Amino acid sequence: RIRHGDTPAGMRALVDELLDEGARGEVLPFTVRVGAPARAVGTIRYLDIRRADRGVEIGTWLSPAVWRTPVNTEAKYLLLRHAFETERVHRVQLKADRRNERSQRAIRRLGAVPEGPMREHYRFDWGGYRTSEYFSILDAEWPAVRDRLERLMARPFDGSLAPRNPAPVPPER
Repeated sequence: RIRHGDTPAGMRALVDELLDEGARGEVLPFTVRVGAPARAVGTIRYLDIRRADRGVEIGTWLSPAVWRTPVNTEAKYLLLRHAFETERVHRVQLKADRRNERSQRAIRRLGAVPEGPMREHYRFDWGGYRTSEYFSILDAEWPAVRDRLERLMARPFDGSLAPRNPAPVPPER
């Protein structure tokens, strides 16, 4: 139930869970890898696959090492492009925990439209509840979103995992 790979054991549990869900056809998981030689920095997957409705959700977990780098944009672009251009979906949804403003900003930056919250819809293993903010992109919106993402990805990137716009560091005293 919402596992995160923030420790080696946590990552193993997350990968095992995703592989099990993939074998049951509930999700289609991918590993996000960067660098040469490639190293795993997260997962991205299709979930809540609704063929009859032509809808799908994209879920992502990325290591803090790649936050504020092009990795999220490029990974989402690849899954969005496949969903809209190959699978011909009508709607892709994304969600973020209401408390996770960083993820919400990243989703908005993609061009997804905010839809609002789903209150306390998910129970964590520790007993608390999650409220998620939902976003979506419709097939009619995809060309503009695609163009925006391609412009973002065309910006120079040196391939390092250092953030493009690191948080300001206070001067030393």
